[in-house]
Amino acid sequence: MTPRILLAEDEPILRVTLADDLAGEGYEVTAAADGTEALRLIQERGFEAALLDLRLPGVDGLHLLERFKAANPPGIAIMMTAYGTIPSAVAAMKAGAADYLVKPFPVEDLLVLVRGLLARRLRDASPPAGEVRQFGDLIYASEGMARVCDLMATVARSDATVLIQGETGTGKELAARAIHQASERAEFPLVTVACAAIPESLLEAELFGHEKGAFTGAFRERKGRFELAHRGTLFLDEVADLGPAVQAKLLRVLQEREFERVGGTRTIKVNVRLISATRKRLEDEVLAGRFREDLFYRLKVITVTLPPLRERREDILPLAEHFLDKYRQPLGKEIRGLAPEACRRVLVYPWPGNVRELEASVQRAVTLTKNALLGPEDFPLEGVGSPSARPGEPPRSLLDAMREAERRYLEEVLKSVGGRRKLAAEILGVSRKTLWKRLKVLGLD
Repeated sequence: MTPRILLAEDEPILRVTLADDLAGEGYEVTAAADGTEALRLIQERGFEAALLDLRLPGVDGLHLLERFKAANPPGIAIMMTAYGTIPSAVAAMKAGAADYLVKPFPVEDLLVLVRGLLARRLRDASPPAGEVRQFGDLIYASEGMARVCDLMATVARSDATVLIQGETGTGKELAARAIHQASERAEFPLVTVACAAIPESLLEAELFGHEKGAFTGAFRERKGRFELAHRGTLFLDEVADLGPAVQAKLLRVLQEREFERVGGTRTIKVNVRLISATRKRLEDEVLAGRFREDLFYRLKVITVTLPPLRERREDILPLAEHFLDKYRQPLGKEIRGLAPEACRRVLVYPWPGNVRELEASVQRAVTLTKNALLGPEDFPLEGVGSPSARPGEPPRSLLDAMREAERRYLEEVLKSVGGRRKLAAEILGVSRKTLWKRLKVLGLD
């Protein structure tokens, strides 16, 4: 909805000038030439903001201010006067004025003030573009992640085997932990195995344990991860890296719920919920002959796919704020947040390392900054804002390249704020009218 502004000013030239300039910013302006007319408008209509001269014929500005705030407590009131005395300023602020301007003042100063106050009111009074929610340690605001987390919450109530897919850094281990914590097995262990980090020759013993003397160096019997996870959950990270022998034994455990330790003959039964994860496409590994097809189907009873951060940009700012809180407290730094320019910078970056890269960038920024707000200089991200050429395309003109970059940038900012143009205009540092014009020119309206 277009913000509605009441302008009460008895000087004709100033009244017309301010009304035209405010309308040019995209606001709906209703002007009154005296206090009596302004009071009637306050009683009959609703306004998001009021610009009130302190000295008006009929009803003075302070009385109008009191009536405006009584009728609309969240409304913003700015007082204007040529008589800038301290007592009148104090009285206006006590009565609820948001700010106080002494005539003559540059019109641009008023426009900047109105823009900032309305943007702040919008943040305080409106629900967020996407409600920031949490599932386990996963923080999100995007609809895409909301669907994924709803699926995981449903899956958690069962004992079904889960395969979590996603690029490096998307939070696959956090997802597995969240499923475990939401399940009836939460009071029992969650045991994690990093399959890619353990040599294949040792991985079988690591998973299933070994008997004393089973191989050189086996000086005593040892329980494997399956036994340690009994009644709980076993998480196999990067399961695509398992070798053929371990794949065969894992398949038997999933089918029979039993196994023998390396070098042993005693059958051990286990009650374990298995969650696995991979950055690779297991379908491709099966086609290439590197992964057993029967095991693949056993692992993917339920498949959870975590989208990359570049496909859920609504989550970038909530995650950045979360990591800011996480790292500023141990350092004892009073960092209030990210400056608008820093917000723009992190929103347009593609984050190839996903959430892990974002966390590392925020940690670096918090550690090194000396400012109360994190600025763009605190995020030295490569390639931000530079349009990349597509292979095989003919060279474009500079104007075409600039328009394409602008179009992509505006699309990303609008997506990050759920399509709310007023919030997007604030982040972009332009008026709502300017944003509307650019969207129309670029075919995004």
